[in-house]
Amino acid sequence: MFASSIFLTCNTAVPSIYSYLASTGQVPNDCCLLSLVTVGLFRKYISFLELPFSWLLPCSLRCFLGSQGYRQAKDAMYCHRTQLLWFRYLYVTMSRYMFINTFQMIPQGPKNLKIY
Repeated sequence: MFASSIFLTCNTAVPSIYSYLASTGQVPNDCCLLSLVTVGLFRKYISFLELPFSWLLPCSLRCFLGSQGYRQAKDAMYCHRTQLLWFRYLYVTMSRYMFINTFQMIPQGPKNLKIY
């Protein structure tokens, strides 16, 4: 089901573009659009302890990183040492997004909808 998924980026314009495409039925039938679920500050920084919340709350897709995936993501962040300010060190060590990501499917509208 998710083989042809399009994952949204953090750019603020992109979700509205994908929402427009989904609501006007311009997304191919074998494709679904997913949006990263944003969580509050407390849940964001409790790291892997956030796992029970992410497991129990409804979502369309859950992605979990194991220790190897975490090391790979951390190494990628450390490749850009000039960009690592104090809050990015906090993000790398404590953010749930380094371990767990949950996505919601963007509902699609009817095909061949005409907007005037």
